[in-house]
Amino acid sequence: MIKFKTVKFKNFGSFGNYFTEIDFCSDNMTLVSGSNGHGKSYALLDSITFALFGKPFRKINIPQLINTMNNKNCVVHLTFEIYGDAYEIVRGLKPKKFEIHKNGELLQQSAKAKDYQKLLEEQILKMNYKSFTQIVTLGSSSFVPFMQLSAADRREVIEDILDINIFSAMNQIIKAKLSMTKNQVRELENKMEVLTEKIEVQEQTIKSFSDKKSESASNLTNKVEKLKNEIKIFNEELSQLTDSLLPYSEVESEQKTVENKLGKFESSIVNLIKDKKKAISSISFYDDNSVCPTCSQEITEEFKRDKISDLNESKDEIESSITSFKNDYTELKSSLDELKQKFLVSKNIEQSIREKNSEINAANKYMTSLLESENESSSFDENILECEGKKKNYESDLYTHKERIVRQKELKSNLDVLFLLLKDSGIKSKIIKNYLPVINEIINKYLTHMNFFVSFSLDEEFNEEIKSRHRDTFSYMNFSEGEKSRIDLAILLAWRKIAKIKNSAHCNLLILDEIFDSSLDSVGVDDLMKVLRDLSTESNIFVITHKSDQLADRFNNSLTFYKKNNFSRLK
Repeated sequence: MIKFKTVKFKNFGSFGNYFTEIDFCSDNMTLVSGSNGHGKSYALLDSITFALFGKPFRKINIPQLINTMNNKNCVVHLTFEIYGDAYEIVRGLKPKKFEIHKNGELLQQSAKAKDYQKLLEEQILKMNYKSFTQIVTLGSSSFVPFMQLSAADRREVIEDILDINIFSAMNQIIKAKLSMTKNQVRELENKMEVLTEKIEVQEQTIKSFSDKKSESASNLTNKVEKLKNEIKIFNEELSQLTDSLLPYSEVESEQKTVENKLGKFESSIVNLIKDKKKAISSISFYDDNSVCPTCSQEITEEFKRDKISDLNESKDEIESSITSFKNDYTELKSSLDELKQKFLVSKNIEQSIREKNSEINAANKYMTSLLESENESSSFDENILECEGKKKNYESDLYTHKERIVRQKELKSNLDVLFLLLKDSGIKSKIIKNYLPVINEIINKYLTHMNFFVSFSLDEEFNEEIKSRHRDTFSYMNFSEGEKSRIDLAILLAWRKIAKIKNSAHCNLLILDEIFDSSLDSVGVDDLMKVLRDLSTESNIFVITHKSDQLADRFNNSLTFYKKNNFSRLK
């Protein structure tokens, strides 16, 4: 059980540069009052959650927790006991500070604040922020009732209270080991594949050496003679091809000469056509004009006749030249086509010569290798023995890897079973299933104490079913705010009861923030006070309210917060 004893703070929220201390154990039921903004929530809610979890209970940015007037030395000290060990948490801002003291000694701080926080939550408190807010606090500000949490958050809270989140941690470890085992199996399979390929290579090499040894002993001479005859035939064919190429030796240069001439002819024909068009244009000019458009002088008929006659003669000469050039061009084009055909023939012959040279070179190389292998036949036995030795080593490694992969696959099979057992649908589901009747019974018991006669039950997916006396089925959202408050309080008290049974997240502190100020009617207030008086025998209950004048006579102890010179104070 966690027994919270005191909290003290300074420069925290609206509190000034002096320590304000609250004793949680001074009375079993304490009424907390004060006007809005006078520091009630800072003192009792935000200070505790900030000390324990590094964040406020309400939705406030962490830098805004520092008193805006002093703007430094913000610090909270929280003390509690767990099984006889005294703890003090010191957490501050400007300068940043986070310390855990056990029995007066500072616990060794991790290099990472995240790891130090993990130590506090998992090994000391045995609960996280969500679970703490579901067990210790019930309020109207930033509190999210259990019934308004998502399914995943509901599961997290219940697992934390039932102290079965260890299975989730174990599942993560198993998952990591399973992933590592899969990688090891994959790596061994790859190594086995490589070794199998190496064994096959050695077998092929041994076969090659054996074939060469046999070949050198029986067929070497015949192959060499056969190759010599083939090389002789290849050389004769090569000679014939070389002779057939001689008539085409000048074809390429002749082709280039003809192509140059054709280019000149094409240029000359183009120029002649231009001249012809120019003469025709001039003739048309003299036919159509009697006055010079440039100098405005009259063009006589006699001048026009002479000019036109001269131009026609020039045009006829040009046409004759064009005809002559075209005839010559046609002959050259025909000659060029013949040369191109010859050029293609010569290229084919050259290709055949190259291929024949390749055949001769290949035959010579093969014959050389055969002659060399004849001298190396004595080394075949040594090479074969060396390859057989390598093959034997590879086979030994392959056998070792096969044994290892069998063991790894057995381990993977076991881890798969463990992974299934540790999933949400495994062991945890069985435990939760066993506790659900107890949880539902406790919730219904508290609802009855508050004169709210419904049948409330949570299923294994943490979905609620609420039935009235007439067996009508409702959901949480169907109820009024006052009825929801009763359900929220019944669930919170049920979690505290289960935590006490499990001895996991059980603690002495219960803080109710403005529960009496919201939707409870007078009957609801009376019912709630009966429940709280029953709880006060084993808990320290703090009730924050604005109705202190109506509730003061029901409490033995009270805390009042007020402001002086813009700083919150405790009376």
